[in-house]
Amino acid sequence: MKVVSWFAFAACAAITTGAVAQAPTAGGRNVNASTSRYPLVLAMPKTYGKTETMGIWGGYFSHLSQCANVSLRNQLGESLEQSTNVDTLAEKDLIEAVKAGKAQLAQVNPGLVPQIVAAGQPAPFAVPGEKASAKPNSYRLILLARTDSPYRKPADLAGKKIAHTTQTSNSGNLAPRALFPALGLVPEKNYEVVFSGGHERSVVGVMHGFYDGAAVASDLFQRMVVKGDVRMSSVRVIWESPPFMTESWIMTKDVPADVQARVRNCTFNYQFSPNLKKLLPGNDVFVPVKYERDFATVLEVYNKTQAAAK
Repeated sequence: MKVVSWFAFAACAAITTGAVAQAPTAGGRNVNASTSRYPLVLAMPKTYGKTETMGIWGGYFSHLSQCANVSLRNQLGESLEQSTNVDTLAEKDLIEAVKAGKAQLAQVNPGLVPQIVAAGQPAPFAVPGEKASAKPNSYRLILLARTDSPYRKPADLAGKKIAHTTQTSNSGNLAPRALFPALGLVPEKNYEVVFSGGHERSVVGVMHGFYDGAAVASDLFQRMVVKGDVRMSSVRVIWESPPFMTESWIMTKDVPADVQARVRNCTFNYQFSPNLKKLLPGNDVFVPVKYERDFATVLEVYNKTQAAAK
């Protein structure tokens, strides 16, 4: 049976929507036609399964392959042009892969970024945003409770069970520990912390009454609503934080400068697919990151977390 290239399929879809751009040129010559393709190891967070991840981001990967003249691979060296076997890594594994340069291009959850930068890797270069305003996407830490529960403000959850996601998650653990004490909710003192293992599990756990409340990222919650995994009528938001930067893209320092330039240029001229725009409402392109400005709230949480650990 003939193997159909995943990227070929994605490229056809992208061409249909006008998403594939021409390869960047150098001195008027087409880069794809004159240079060998650089092998670039890609990794993604374990937010979705491998096939679903490729369904969401495959158009972008196909665009990079053609426009930036790169060959995207997983850590085993397998080409992602022929397979959906993209590396989807748990937070600990993802941060270690990026720190060590084993993953050269990665989508990274915001809470991991300060650790990666502190380890000597570059700050993120791109984040989803809106072309018209050049405004980057953001999310908020939200505190959820069941709609039919008596909990209407954070203080109502004192003495109750609140789901955190994982220990390294920004919105799912680090941010609540930094921001909830000002609301009268000191973790492990004013309420019981229960680690659910993920944002989706936290939301579902509240829906089914396993947890009294849950600290989750608003963008991931909204994606569950869009996909029909949760009904807005089932849960209520009883508190939300100032905005945080959302998942952004990092390229490690070992990638050659000319390849970095091509990947950046091609990333910024990629037009989001209809599916991606549906999952990220209000976002249609990638915009550049200004680290100190865009990650101000993330850095506040990181610095408080570091100070508390001393």
